[in-house]
Amino acid sequence: MMNAQLRTTAALADVARSCRLVTSARTLAAWLGPGRAVTPAGMPKPSDAPEAAATLGVPAPRRVRRAADIPELAAVWRFARAGGFVTTDGGRGHGAAAEADWAKLPSETVLPRWLDALSAAVPFGAGTDRPVDDERATCLAVLLSAFSTAGGTRDAGDVSARILEMAHTDQWRLPYGCSFLRTLEEHEFDHLRTVLVDAGAVDDDRGLTPLGIWALERLRPARIEPRMSAADLLAELERRPPLDPYPVIWSWTELQGPDAALRALLAEADRAGTLRRRLALELAAGLPVHSDEPWHRAATHAVLGPPARRILWHDDPTERNLGSQDLLWLAVDDCAAAWLGDDTARVLEQFHDLPGADGPERLTAVRTSGHPDAAALADHLTRSGAEQSQPSVYQLKISLTGYGAWRRVLVRPTLTLGDLHEVIRTVLEWDDDHLHLFQGPGRRTYAPAWCDLDAVDEDAVLLADVFPRKGSSLSYTYDLGDCWRHEITCQKILAGGPGTAYPVCTAGQGDSPVEDSAPEHVYGPYPTTPFLIDDVNERLILRFSSN
Repeated sequence: MMNAQLRTTAALADVARSCRLVTSARTLAAWLGPGRAVTPAGMPKPSDAPEAAATLGVPAPRRVRRAADIPELAAVWRFARAGGFVTTDGGRGHGAAAEADWAKLPSETVLPRWLDALSAAVPFGAGTDRPVDDERATCLAVLLSAFSTAGGTRDAGDVSARILEMAHTDQWRLPYGCSFLRTLEEHEFDHLRTVLVDAGAVDDDRGLTPLGIWALERLRPARIEPRMSAADLLAELERRPPLDPYPVIWSWTELQGPDAALRALLAEADRAGTLRRRLALELAAGLPVHSDEPWHRAATHAVLGPPARRILWHDDPTERNLGSQDLLWLAVDDCAAAWLGDDTARVLEQFHDLPGADGPERLTAVRTSGHPDAAALADHLTRSGAEQSQPSVYQLKISLTGYGAWRRVLVRPTLTLGDLHEVIRTVLEWDDDHLHLFQGPGRRTYAPAWCDLDAVDEDAVLLADVFPRKGSSLSYTYDLGDCWRHEITCQKILAGGPGTAYPVCTAGQGDSPVEDSAPEHVYGPYPTTPFLIDDVNERLILRFSSN
């Protein structure tokens, strides 16, 4: 059975490697050569777009205001960037050496890369309402499911009708950014269908291809049954972890009861590998249980102990502390999860967050951590050259909108948005007496988990997730009454220096307004606190050197 599964995976990967979108992406990479200028959004400049389109053999209008005016070019370009065929940096686009790697990559790597590239290529939405990454995946799943049940139809109305039916079921919740799918225009449908056909996901006559069926299975929302076991629940969620799992598992939790659900999840976590254990503990930590006794029992286990003690510490940090060995185990657990999740860039960044003055000391820390994956992880890090690698550092500019004050900070990409909140309130001297929230592209909101807001938990999101490249930005609002709004921009991605403590403030301008104050006169200035960079950095050291 395993051999048959491997043969199926290899056959699907071969289809992905040879689809028309991959061929077109290679053509674009060759056209770019050593580099051409691109727009701030990383798209071909309007003056180059007709030539790029001609290279692909697609027509261009007489007047091109932006590359998106040539939908076929825009789709191939997005596919090429997400698939690693094209890179953009410093205002220029380059044909990447990775474009030849798909032939060499393992099949189990090619398929997820193809799916990510397809999700980026499909032209969902427009302007500021285009969906963010997780919404795009849901929209693609809805579209593929509609094709699977509508057959090989060429009629936009049939597919839109099927999407409308799906939108009214509990399983499919169509994101706001993809609501246009319910009323597809004929030309929109034709372009969507062409992209899916060129990707090898839809057949001209028979609906979904085997590759399209594989994609739908990977993307479809989790199917949670109230009576399923904890193991089956976790297996279903592992396939495509939702950003907020609790609405998804509500019916299961309701039938089991929160305390019974906690015991079942902890029992499964105790016998699971790293990735499933982390998922089980994440679900268990959010249950509204009546007793913490199962957590106290878990805190005595060899493997569950460190994460259980961290959860108990978060509930009441005054009664207990996390020791250095617990902190090491948890850091190695993060690194192992990145490795097992095939996140090559993140595993190196997590490695540099481990204790130790240099690479060999960090490897020693991994081996002595007591983590069940320590030996295998250390071997992987050694083979991948982690000892000689350099950590990445993000240079962020935090600007207080409409006030003129700004701060420049260097931070590690492995900080969470919750950590970034601590950085912001430290460098601008907010007292943390009010609510705050972050907003990213596509109207996605991040806030503390305890807030009564429809938002993603800020402590579950790394800076690497919200600043994927130089120039990425998001907004931050402190005090939802006075609404002190900040703009945060990733100005540079740098190599970190040895022995430097992060985060660190490197520059700034303007004093900080005093919280909950008012101008002495109408339209007069607010009272301020002077900006003293040495004092700011002392506070950063104190805040980020503690547990």
